Amino acid sequence: MKKFLALSILFFVVFGHAQEKSIEIDYTVEYLIPKRLSSAVDTVKVGFDKDGKYLWTDSDFLAKDLARSVFEGNDTLLENAELNIVLDTENLTMMLFFNSGKNEMYMNVEISNFFPVQPLGEESKEFELIAEPTGETKTILNKAIEVYEVFPSNDPNDSVNFGFDNTIEVNNAKLFERFFSLIFAAEDKLKLKSIDFPNGLILSISDDGETILEANSIDTKTKTISLIHSFKITE
Repeated sequence: MKKFLALSILFFVVFGHAQEKSIEIDYTVEYLIPKRLSSAVDTVKVGFDKDGKYLWTDSDFLAKDLARSVFEGNDTLLENAELNIVLDTENLTMMLFFNSGKNEMYMNVEISNFFPVQPLGEESKEFELIAEPTGETKTILNKAIEVYEVFPSNDPNDSVNFGFDNTIEVNNAKLFERFFSLIFAAEDKLKLKSIDFPNGLILSISDDGETILEANSIDTKTKTISLIHSFKITE
């Protein structure tokens, strides 16, 4: 499956016109992700802009996973693998830079290519994605975080718990709406009518009492990421 994903990324590359683009990341969160069936924990950094337009990561373990998929059997290319990914939530594109040894890849991927959606008819069911406060709080990074139960209106029992820090501004509705619309349309042929997420930085996600991820640190220094990718032939 990982090999298929890596090859899919290569096949669905979209080369844009040569241009430089700068984006700003307002907050960077280091999350701890417990591994199932072991006591090990992965860490991943995720950057957010407060308007919900972009996500960024330079995850170490994702870099090694991609290197392992692309360069199968060549473990010498795993240790120094570097990966930077920017998700544009407005245009549903993923900009990626991958470096391992002397190998470099620049990609601008249309996410919809991974989730082909047939045109939805008038009979397609509409639903809302709802976030309701559970009345519970949990302490993360010495802060009392309000816990919300997130579920689709057509299946309230299919829920996941999110912990939001509402003192740190992030437009979560904008961050998730187009991506979730694509996923639900592709997998379940459903129309996402609206998404009712509170604003705030996500500090935890859990399911049935099991932690999926939890914030370990927050960096509030603004980062500017400059992106440029081009391929020119002149004669």
